[in-house]
Amino acid sequence: MERRAVTRRSSLEQILQLAVLTLSRSTKSVNQSIFDYVREHGRTYHRYKPGLYPFPNDQLENDRMDTQHEIWKVIFKFRNYFAPLQDPRRILDIGCGTGKWAIEMGNEFPQALVIGTDLSPIQPEWVPNNVKFIIDDANEEDWMVEPQDYIHTRLLLGCFEDFRVIVAKGFRSLKPGGWMESQDIMPTVYCDDGTMPQNYPFSLWVKTQDDAAMKLGKPMRIGNKLKRWYEQAGFVDVHEEVFKLPINGWPKDPQFKMLGKFNEENYIEGIQAWSLFMFTRALGWTKDEIEVYLVNVRKSISNRAVHGYHKM
Repeated sequence: MERRAVTRRSSLEQILQLAVLTLSRSTKSVNQSIFDYVREHGRTYHRYKPGLYPFPNDQLENDRMDTQHEIWKVIFKFRNYFAPLQDPRRILDIGCGTGKWAIEMGNEFPQALVIGTDLSPIQPEWVPNNVKFIIDDANEEDWMVEPQDYIHTRLLLGCFEDFRVIVAKGFRSLKPGGWMESQDIMPTVYCDDGTMPQNYPFSLWVKTQDDAAMKLGKPMRIGNKLKRWYEQAGFVDVHEEVFKLPINGWPKDPQFKMLGKFNEENYIEGIQAWSLFMFTRALGWTKDEIEVYLVNVRKSISNRAVHGYHKM
C-alpha cells in the first residue's frame, strides 16, 4: 500500500468542472464564457475562478512557457520524468499549462490515459487520442479522477496557499505503489563565486516578488521543502535531485552557456508576467511603476559578470 515519490527542487458551475477538452472539434465541449478571459494591464488571465493563478494565460506567456519546457527538458537530459514508471495506465498532470508535457507523455505511453488539469483552456485541440484536458481547480477536495499510477506537477510555486495540501491529495489519489513527482524551482538567486553584489537588481526583484506573494498567501519558496512535505504526507522511497539553471550565458561549459542564453530570454520575456498581478494586488504598485522598475532588472539578468543561477 505504499505510494512513492520523486521530487524535483530545482466550483463556476459543476458542468464547467466536468468540461473535458478532448481532441476533436466534435467532442470539445466547454462553456464559451470560460474563453472570455479577464483583461488587466494589457494581459489576459483565466476566467474560471479568477485570481487563483497570479500569472497571465495569453499567447505571449503560452509561447514563453513552451520555450521554458524545452529548457527544462535539456537540463533534465531530455527526460520528462524521473520516477521509474513501468507501463502506467493513468497519468495526471496538475496545472498542465499549455499541455506540452502531457502530450509528450501521451506519445511516450500510448496505452495510458493522460489527463491534464488547469484553470485555463489554453491547450491545443489536436492531441493524441489518449490525452484529455479538464478545466479544474486543484484546490477542490475532489480531483474528479480515478486513482492514478503517476501524478506530476511542475512550477506551481506561487499558485497555492499551502502546497502540502496538494501533496496530501496526491497521496490519496494514487494507486498503491504509484508515484508522484514535483519539478519546481527555488526563486532565490544563488552565486558560488562572489560575483553577485548585494544590490543585484534581479535578486532584489526576487525578494520583492516573494514579499508580494506572501502578502497574497501564495508562497514562492516551496522547492526546498518538497522532499520533507512528501515524507510528511506518507510517501516512501522519496528521492530528490537538484539541478543548476544559469541566469544567463555566463558559464564556460558550452551546453550550460547555451541553456543560459535561452534562459536569459525566458526570464526577460517572463518578468513582466511574474510581476504585474502580484505587485499591483499585494504592493499597490501601478503598471507604469512596475515597467520602470523592471528596466534595471532586465539589464541585470543579462549581466554576465554576475554568475547567478537557480536551483531546480
